[in-house]
Amino acid sequence: MFNKIKLRKAPLSLSSVSNAIKSSGTSNLSPEVSPKHLKVTAGDQLGLPVDSIAAIAYDPVQSLLAVGTTNNTIHVYGQSTVEVVFGLKSLGSVSHLRFVKGVYLVCVETSGSITVLSLESKEILGHYLAHGTVCAVESDPSLDWLVVGLNNGSLIFYDVDRLTLTPFRVDNLQKVVMPKQKMSPVLSIEWHPRDIGSLLISYSHCIVQYSIASGGIKNAFIYQLDPSCRGFEYSNLIETGGKKKLFGSPKEVCPRVIEAHYHPNGLHVVTVHADGTLAFWDSNSATLLEARTIKETGLHKQGPPAQVGACGEMRARWITGQDPELTLLLVTGATAEAPDVIDILDFGYTLKYSMTSHEKQGEFYRKPQEGQRKIHVKFNRRLQEQGPLEYITHLLPLAAEAQPYFNGSHNPSRIFLLSSLGALYMSPLNPLSPPDMTMPPSLATILPPLTFSSSESVKRVNWFSILSNRRAKGAPPNTLLSGGAASNKLYPRSIGLDEGYHTVSIKAHENGSVCLLDVTSGEYNDDESIVQINLKDTLDNGTGSASYRPISVSCSFESREMLVGLANGNVAICKFTKAGVNPPSRSGYDQCAVQHSNGTAKIIDLSRRILGNFSQPSFMPVSLLQTESSDRISCLKLTDAGFAAVGYKSGRLVVCDISRGPAVIMNLENITRHLPSVSGECYVTSLEFSIMEYGQDGYSSLLLFVGTNSGGNLMTFKIVPQSNGAFDVAFADKTLGLNYRSKENEDSRLDKIMPINAATGESAVATLEMFRALARNIVIPGYVVVSSKRDLRVLKTPKQKLAHKVVDETCVSCGIVNIRPKGIALAALTETGFVKLFSLPSLGDVADIKLPVDIYKKLQNVLKGRAAQNSTVISSGEIIVLMSTSETLNLLIYDESKNKSLPKTNPTDLLFNKNAIIPPRPTAGALLWAKGQASYISSQDLASLIAGPNRKPAKHSESELAYNISPEANPNMSYGAYAGAIASKEPEKAYEQPVRRATSTNPYAFGTGGFMKTMRDGLDAVEEGMNQYASGLSESMNETVESLKRSFYSLAIKSKFGV
Repeated sequence: MFNKIKLRKAPLSLSSVSNAIKSSGTSNLSPEVSPKHLKVTAGDQLGLPVDSIAAIAYDPVQSLLAVGTTNNTIHVYGQSTVEVVFGLKSLGSVSHLRFVKGVYLVCVETSGSITVLSLESKEILGHYLAHGTVCAVESDPSLDWLVVGLNNGSLIFYDVDRLTLTPFRVDNLQKVVMPKQKMSPVLSIEWHPRDIGSLLISYSHCIVQYSIASGGIKNAFIYQLDPSCRGFEYSNLIETGGKKKLFGSPKEVCPRVIEAHYHPNGLHVVTVHADGTLAFWDSNSATLLEARTIKETGLHKQGPPAQVGACGEMRARWITGQDPELTLLLVTGATAEAPDVIDILDFGYTLKYSMTSHEKQGEFYRKPQEGQRKIHVKFNRRLQEQGPLEYITHLLPLAAEAQPYFNGSHNPSRIFLLSSLGALYMSPLNPLSPPDMTMPPSLATILPPLTFSSSESVKRVNWFSILSNRRAKGAPPNTLLSGGAASNKLYPRSIGLDEGYHTVSIKAHENGSVCLLDVTSGEYNDDESIVQINLKDTLDNGTGSASYRPISVSCSFESREMLVGLANGNVAICKFTKAGVNPPSRSGYDQCAVQHSNGTAKIIDLSRRILGNFSQPSFMPVSLLQTESSDRISCLKLTDAGFAAVGYKSGRLVVCDISRGPAVIMNLENITRHLPSVSGECYVTSLEFSIMEYGQDGYSSLLLFVGTNSGGNLMTFKIVPQSNGAFDVAFADKTLGLNYRSKENEDSRLDKIMPINAATGESAVATLEMFRALARNIVIPGYVVVSSKRDLRVLKTPKQKLAHKVVDETCVSCGIVNIRPKGIALAALTETGFVKLFSLPSLGDVADIKLPVDIYKKLQNVLKGRAAQNSTVISSGEIIVLMSTSETLNLLIYDESKNKSLPKTNPTDLLFNKNAIIPPRPTAGALLWAKGQASYISSQDLASLIAGPNRKPAKHSESELAYNISPEANPNMSYGAYAGAIASKEPEKAYEQPVRRATSTNPYAFGTGGFMKTMRDGLDAVEEGMNQYASGLSESMNETVESLKRSFYSLAIKSKFGV
């Protein structure tokens, strides 16, 4: 009953009668429709809220990226447009994300809640609430366990595969090592890269290497400085907060620990401290090798006090090349004054452990072989006196595909950075990294943040002509992710759907890039449907980001041109072409040739300055429109007929001929010249080019309609040809005060101008085809529909007002919608959650369609915000709602009677790939295994130790899927020489075998030669021989060893659990 009330046809009003009288004698362009059959549903949603990222994780085997937000949603991304969103109904916020066994995604919240999600069924499998605050977590891609560190310093082990907490528990180990220290939470946990039976656990003042197999502490790393050490004075200052001891002299100081990491070979450890110290240790003997900061070294040695500068919130990550012995250390927050800098210590090839003394190893970390360098991360907001300081809180390397080990840091080319303000950044690790990569569309909206967003309907032939040129002449897209598969979204057909048109999203970013994306409902699933243009390198003139930061974009897909309005008031003119063969010039704008000028406006030639990575052909910035005064752009429009208009906040209006020039054909200093009766600050708020008959001319003209604020005024200009082939702009007429009863403190601007053909209802917006037809004296009768927040009007040039509608609710966005099979209507989305349809030209009420409850609940606050005012109504019946500056939601108006076979729920994208096999975990070398410095423990043995003898079987199908892609189910795969005692003779290599020679393709490699190279090669040969010997020995003794192990682990379990 209530639906009938909501969808009933609005009663006839006095204004409707008045409009009908005014428009009598004109043909009705809106067909009769049944309001009760019209519905609205939600289509695709793209984007993420700005500064909302709380956690991030990457799976290089499945090639998936997971992002957790402060809104308690988890977004999992794959190739092209693959995206699945999980919603969490809890009070805590996401703090950690981990991919486990290829099919599980584990989410840990600050409240201690642990949620296991399935990448196969896209459902929540299990939930556990830890008894305490979760401070640190650790997992391994090939193991079932999530190690959870709590605020009381203890560790618990959660069985992800069986969705239960295990009985295995480790108490606070700092109380064992340093009983006089205060209770400390667990600060970080890391699994040994070569030994699954060992963990590196960080506490406030010590780091403990714990053996799960023996159930005891292997050794502890305690960084202490006495007063004679070079680093004592500064470390003591940090620890005491600058307070001096009243009685006695200070003795030893133990700098607080932040985190600790293993070297990829597991033989060394680096500990990060609050005073900015990086301490390097021998992991077997716990010998301190070197204590240093980014600038100072030898802090643990005796000598004069070191001049150590203040540090920020430090984080570190030990990165490995394709060969795990080639490493570098990433450090953030090393200096307090530069929180946006990543310091890199490039160690190169690690010295042979068995033949290098501790002194030489310390010198190795004191003087990195490949030197030090920096990476500058451009934060979205620069350092300001007001507001919180932004710094990097998390580093996530994007490991090479199918190489998930070494703490996820195996041979990455790029790294994700998460900041304290919830912003996400991505940076290449070295200049040899591949060019800009195509990211998932939703992630691209915040990386970097958007400065402009709009959508428009484009002819299919025009859009695909651009894509086909790029596919034929350009390289295939370099995509960030390759996992998952997009599903066919079974959305209803909108009321105006036309297969000959595509919806294209136009987005501009802070870094000077513009992205064109095909967002046609349910169709976009191809990376090649994305066009990216980078303008920064060409437009940057060294005066700041305003010279290249876009704030407005207008495209002509028919003439293949683009206008990009910049923050400094300049306008870049782009044309779809290829870059020149001559090397670009880095000369300033003042040395660029002037192509045309008109008063204070000029167009300069940029064709010799074009720089950057372009997939040619592309939209190249060939010219730049400048005005003497740096006015802020208020409105910008480019037509398919090749003309452009730019409005400025100062009231200036500039019109250019782009296709036949470029040339400035009008430079009007202030539009109030034609509006003498208008008071106050008046400027252009909307622009549109149209081809229609003006008044009773008897022929059509190219018209420019200009809408303003200050009461809502509409000006009309004619663009007329000259005898010399050029064009001129002539003022035709004006219509004042189109906003009904507008108040002084209310925004009275004209938001949109929509010219239509009065005979057919088709769009009368100027196109290249219509412009060429002007030579044949075509006559197109036209109406002009204008909209603002409260007023809708239909006009006939020059001044005839046919209809006027005052909308009770504020209009968020308006547009002309086609109603198939024929006819049009004016659609308006209101703040109260209605889509209102009005007939044309009389503006009679056709239907009031209420948004479904779930959609309106999501959009209730959005529709009242500023971002939603830039939403777009597409002629197909789609409404692209801007939920924020970086989020869009596609609403579809459809006829329920013509879409009866729709599924109740739409299919989601596929995430899990059952053919992506997890490679075996690297193990310790045979020499270390033979010397007893590393122990071999299988995953089955580890399961017996952690879960106990009564581990329950799994109750869900994901467990079988996880086993099928695990190393245990695929024993023929190995990791070359690094497989240690379990290497097979002729394995099928899931990992590419490391190369220990310099190659041109390895950015981390360096040349070796002479005696040292001979020694290394000899030791490699010995180690390989030991591998083969150990493999044969283990096979021959297999039955005996297995029986002994069963007996040993049975006794160990009984002892551990008190059985």
